[in-house]
Amino acid sequence: MKAPTCKGILLRFLKNRIQSGIYEISSHEFEIDLVKYGQMYWGVKKLPSAYSREWRKLRQLGDYRIIDIERVEEVKTESAESTWKLIPITI
Repeated sequence: MKAPTCKGILLRFLKNRIQSGIYEISSHEFEIDLVKYGQMYWGVKKLPSAYSREWRKLRQLGDYRIIDIERVEEVKTESAESTWKLIPITI
């Protein structure tokens, strides 16, 4: 089986979060949790910066609709890190 791309791993990670009822994601989750997810479930070692770049690109292009996310909104917090809310498509 061919190893998934950075984008593929990111999309699967986000889809799993939505299916689990977790609609917010913060920067540290890309830096830590997504890296572990890629390595544990897909056997792919990527740097956190690779996932962060892919996340920025995904938000800019709106490619998250393919996993039933309508839009992504930045959440204002008192923390220095960025946090986003994943808004699923409702039928």
